[in-house]
Amino acid sequence: MTAEEILRQLNPEQRRAASTIAGPVLVLAGAGTGKTRVITYRIAYMLATGIAPEHILGMTFTNKAATEMKERLAALAGAEAAQKVTLGTFHAFACRLLRREIAVLGYLPNFTIADDSDQKSLIKQAAAACGFTRDDAPVPQAAVYISRCKNAMLAPEAARREAAGGGDEIYAQIYARYQELLMLQNMLDFDDLLLFAYQLLHDHPEIRGRYQERYQYLLVDEYQDTNLVQFELIKLLAGERQNLCVVGDDDQSIYGWRGADAGNILKFTDHFPRAAQQEIKLEQNYRSTNNILKAANAAI
Repeated sequence: MTAEEILRQLNPEQRRAASTIAGPVLVLAGAGTGKTRVITYRIAYMLATGIAPEHILGMTFTNKAATEMKERLAALAGAEAAQKVTLGTFHAFACRLLRREIAVLGYLPNFTIADDSDQKSLIKQAAAACGFTRDDAPVPQAAVYISRCKNAMLAPEAARREAAGGGDEIYAQIYARYQELLMLQNMLDFDDLLLFAYQLLHDHPEIRGRYQERYQYLLVDEYQDTNLVQFELIKLLAGERQNLCVVGDDDQSIYGWRGADAGNILKFTDHFPRAAQQEIKLEQNYRSTNNILKAANAAI
């Protein structure tokens, strides 16, 4: 399918979103306006214009969304080209990156990822090693604290400084010991995947340059649900090229409980000033009737 044939299947605003390739692009799109369609057609358009599939990275929040994009892209651009495009969740991308490069952080590439059971066990061990009982530091609260610190990019030392003399001081001590236990077992928890991927790219310019050269075009779905570490990771990968297209709905954010910051989408043009001329709104709804849309907008 040619680039022109791809664009002919889209409405005018979708067409603009799919064909504006250079520089940062913000696509504001509510439910039912064709967000997934725009992302997959945009990738197909890039491939049709000669951009190598290996240079394209698309990230989303669920495996289901990533699978749907891959299937749609294969139908548009062919299975071989679609297979070469990197499409997946933030955590899947981070895991692949760390498998290749984590040695510089002092871990082995065959690290394991802690599940909920592993994490609870390690938190209990960490609390006991620090001399605390379950009453002093309930495991669920400690797990939430540790996750919150990592999503806010607070290393154990920084967390302890911030918590000094306050109600979180016990949890900060447990966090530090918990992280030591993870490293002793060559293990990462789910939040470490993103945080370590960021640290790897931030602290090692030669590695960062290599991945910026490989992934010259970035796409992010559901951008309103990104948290601080995801935002910083995206910014590092975008580099000076800033060929970054983000798609999201500033009225719809579901991951506030794990640090999602709607300010990432609301302030996109502050973070990437060149996007001020490339803000696109998808307003034609293909899913709901007018009465449903009026009710939803009133509720929002």
